[in-house]
Amino acid sequence: GYGGGDDSPARPPAMPVVWVPAASCGSPPLPPPGGSVATAGRLRQRNPSTPELLIQAAPCFSASNARPARSAAVFGFATEPAPVLAAAAAASAVVAAGGGGAKRRPVSVAPFRRVRESSRRRDPAAPTEAKQRDSGGGTERPASVPAANSARPATSRSVSARRGSGSKSKRGEDGDKAANAGSGSTSNGAAVAMMGHYWTSALACCSSTAGKKPASEQFRCLHSAFEGRPPVLFFDDKFHPKEAGDRIMDDAALEEVGLTSLPKMYWGLHETKDVHAYHSVLNTADHNGLVKISHESVAKLALYWGPQPSPDMLRTFHTFQKANHFPHSWQLGRKDLLWKNAQKLQRQFPKQCEIMPRGFVLPDDHQAWVIAREQQPSAYWIWKPVGLSCGKGIRIFSSDVPSGVERKLSKKPGVVQRYVDRPMLLEGYKFDLRIYVVVTSYDPLKVYVNAEGLVRLATEKYAPNADNLKRRMMHLTNYSVNKHAEAYVQNQDKAASSPPHPSGGDDEDGGDAGEGDPESPGGGGGGEDEEDVIDGNHGAEGSGPQADAPPAVTQATSGAVHSSKWSLAELREYFAKTGRDYGLMTERIHDLIIKTLLAVEPATVSALQQGATFGGLGSVPQLGANQNCFEIFGFDVLVDDDLRPWLLEVNTFPSLASSSPLDKRIKTRLIADAFTLVGFMPFDHELVERTAKEDQMRRLQGTMPRSGIVRSHTPQNIGSAPLRDLGEAEWQLILDTHDEFLRRGSLKRIYPTEDTARRYSQLFSTQRYANLVLARWFECGGERVLRERRHDEVPPWVPRQIHFNSC
Repeated sequence: GYGGGDDSPARPPAMPVVWVPAASCGSPPLPPPGGSVATAGRLRQRNPSTPELLIQAAPCFSASNARPARSAAVFGFATEPAPVLAAAAAASAVVAAGGGGAKRRPVSVAPFRRVRESSRRRDPAAPTEAKQRDSGGGTERPASVPAANSARPATSRSVSARRGSGSKSKRGEDGDKAANAGSGSTSNGAAVAMMGHYWTSALACCSSTAGKKPASEQFRCLHSAFEGRPPVLFFDDKFHPKEAGDRIMDDAALEEVGLTSLPKMYWGLHETKDVHAYHSVLNTADHNGLVKISHESVAKLALYWGPQPSPDMLRTFHTFQKANHFPHSWQLGRKDLLWKNAQKLQRQFPKQCEIMPRGFVLPDDHQAWVIAREQQPSAYWIWKPVGLSCGKGIRIFSSDVPSGVERKLSKKPGVVQRYVDRPMLLEGYKFDLRIYVVVTSYDPLKVYVNAEGLVRLATEKYAPNADNLKRRMMHLTNYSVNKHAEAYVQNQDKAASSPPHPSGGDDEDGGDAGEGDPESPGGGGGGEDEEDVIDGNHGAEGSGPQADAPPAVTQATSGAVHSSKWSLAELREYFAKTGRDYGLMTERIHDLIIKTLLAVEPATVSALQQGATFGGLGSVPQLGANQNCFEIFGFDVLVDDDLRPWLLEVNTFPSLASSSPLDKRIKTRLIADAFTLVGFMPFDHELVERTAKEDQMRRLQGTMPRSGIVRSHTPQNIGSAPLRDLGEAEWQLILDTHDEFLRRGSLKRIYPTEDTARRYSQLFSTQRYANLVLARWFECGGERVLRERRHDEVPPWVPRQIHFNSC
């Protein structure tokens, strides 16, 4: 809905409509050229040079069966809308003209949040669209009006009938036949009328006149890829600007959708021992118009950046707000919970899901570890505290553990795993990969991988034996450990054009959920110095004297001196020169990431459902709960000599510090791309809060239609359903998914895709309906369906795609 004030509806209901010049709203309106005012279907006659209002009356009259109209709703598309009351008078005249003077109810001017209600509560005795056509009493559609404008059935009741049975009702078939008779195109007005959305420009126009600025001076907005759908905020990289082409909305485009001025958009930073004020986040938010305020002012925030939100906190969010964590994401961040989740998946699919080295959670699995050491006497084992990061407390042992050390390990919470003793080496040095993963939703699951990541090298050449298990800078690749070595060389990153920004904290490894936090479930370790807890002269990885460190890796790719931290682009170049298959390794890493997220998907979705809110402002069909969360994960992956990746851990608080030009470039672009991908819609918090209170009051009074899950099919039959038969909520999900994909920037979607949507379906513990809808869409062609828009695949009321380039 793109109206000109608070009384502009969020979306036109599924009722007959007619366009009239706004200038005529003060007097009886003139019928549109080429046809009558009232018809059984949708009418639209637009004059680009004349400000317009969309007048909507329901139901209209037919000559053979005149009935009183219930009400009329006014929906403004004008650049200079006429007064709403005058428009209401025009709507009365429209109804009167179509009804032949029949008695009618008073016309009401419905606020945007009431429009959907009026479309649902249709008079059961009113004539249906099909009956009007069959009786011959309805007025013919003007030749100048595209057939697609009357394609959708005149009421939502006929759509509901289709949804309930999974097949088309008589009225739905009649509506589709009318659509097929035309070109199949749909206009902006018709698209908005069908594909309703909680967002409306009435919620984004600044509620205060003080300090108003032109919209383009506040922040920049992106056009949706589809006509008639809401814009979102565009986040640029302050130091390396991104290209968005014609997707950026100028002042004229913003005014066209009713956004002559924009409100302030706020974000809050909740700093804890795990959540820090990284400059990559601060600079991106400030550069793109977000105003930082206290995180306690939750109602004002578009973005809450802090620790994992509780389900209770999520229940206070409205549909436009986002949090940077999913609830209970410590299921990934805590090493013990990560192993338990991965082991559960591996037990179900032993040949497909071996993503981590064999492990044991101590002290519970201590006896099982003893048996494993007896069976593998030559193996090495690595012990990690449950909730620490940055390499703190890590120990490496042979299978022959001294009795004193073993007694301490049997009482200390931690995870012990088989040590990967044949890792791939770069010029003789051990390395691991930091892969940045952005998850925008768990139901449905949507996963993106950043194009760039970090390659972190140890600073001592790798030569493992029982005598050097204490050498931290040989066995550990953590930046926090190796940055103290004399051999450490900072990556100056030739692609970066400016020096690194000083940052509070520069540990790349980040913190894990529950680190020393007694309130976190199973949080162990506290804040004690783990290196002093477990001692002994065998296998304890202490901080004793280090061997002379060799120089940094040199001449790895093109003869230039390389640093102790590479980019993935540099690693790709190294693979090309040494004959390694970089594409195969990347494909396997993506497989590992998807399976890791599937391992925690049941627990995460369960936590999300505890804090779920359904619906927003007004009532719009949807498949599930509101999407209020996203998360940036740091996956630490070790690649062995056979190019097989092994998951080491997942950081739910990955460091976003700009400790070098390389870090600054990669992480600042990551934040900008992730924020654009998530899709923040502009809103004024005062208007949203006021509207939400009014809606709540109407719900208590019983005058507000219930908002909930609406599905056209079931999980059992969606896999064979034609796309054309999908309902409004299903198509809303498809368009949201593709719109998001076209905002991906340098991120790559790895799930769902045409290949992965079906390949991993059997690994889900529960076949969730939203995942199945997207899988069906990809099976039928995915992006091609929307691009080609064949009438036998896409209903005519689905908005047309008008932008095809990603940004």
